[in-house]
Amino acid sequence: MAAGPLTVTEVRTLLQQRWGASYDVHLIQRQRRIYLHIMWGYLEQMSFPLDEPTYLARLADVVQTINQMDKGEAVRTWLRTTTDRPRLGKALSLPLQ
Repeated sequence: MAAGPLTVTEVRTLLQQRWGASYDVHLIQRQRRIYLHIMWGYLEQMSFPLDEPTYLARLADVVQTINQMDKGEAVRTWLRTTTDRPRLGKALSLPLQ
């Protein structure tokens, strides 16, 4: 079981192990709250608009922000335990703040 800050490799591995794909991730701010969204699009999809280096750069930005917020362990636990899955038109959402 990992501890400490999240890494890009760890998050991508958790996404692939959990749902079999490298899902797109975003940080969304609504009013004064910040949410981690796991989107329904994924890198291995033919129609996915990002190439791998761009996907990894975006993921790195998200992971860096999560670590700065000291929410790495909460995200790690959620990715391992959530029973939901991303579906077309419906992102998974984890409140971070």
